[in-house]
Amino acid sequence: MMEHLAQRVKESVRLADVLALYHLQPNRAGFLHCPFHSGDRSPSLKVYPDQNTWHCFGCGKSGTVIDFVMEMERCSFVDALKKLDADFHLGLSDSRESYRNYRKRLSEQRKKAKEQSAFKLELQSRIAQRRALWLNLRKLKVSNHEQAQQAAKLIGEIELLDEQISQYETFQHEQIPRAASMNQQQTKARNSFGTFSESTRR
Repeated sequence: MMEHLAQRVKESVRLADVLALYHLQPNRAGFLHCPFHSGDRSPSLKVYPDQNTWHCFGCGKSGTVIDFVMEMERCSFVDALKKLDADFHLGLSDSRESYRNYRKRLSEQRKKAKEQSAFKLELQSRIAQRRALWLNLRKLKVSNHEQAQQAAKLIGEIELLDEQISQYETFQHEQIPRAASMNQQQTKARNSFGTFSESTRR
């Protein structure tokens, strides 16, 4: 009975998911720093996804997902099975189906986290662009019609970025601190540049 349960666990649980529980990530070659011996300067533990096994060329330890949990938790074979059953919601009746549902939820959570991370980076990039444009606008000394046009163009680009940033914030339901004084200065600058532009045309 125990051997049958162990076989079902080996077939159902991916080693990659077990490693993720311990915040371990193999490199592109499938190696990672071995957590079972010290002084592992270069990654020596090799993961074999096709076989769902692992082997450390440093300390010589190897095995299945069950052996990995036994080493990490310093527990018995039975306790390792219990932990895997609990961590991956295997259940006693239909471990495969239960685990598939868990994997689906995990995949959706990872996808959502990835999208949120990319979304945040894009928002930060747009804010940085806005700040750069605003700094350029402040440095610009308007003395002729051409420079007034440059200033007006910068203001237009800033306003466009402001609108995009606002859309990002609304969608993400996050409030990014923005100085109200900058908007007031922007309006004042727009009016003054507009007046200057009209005067140069005359």
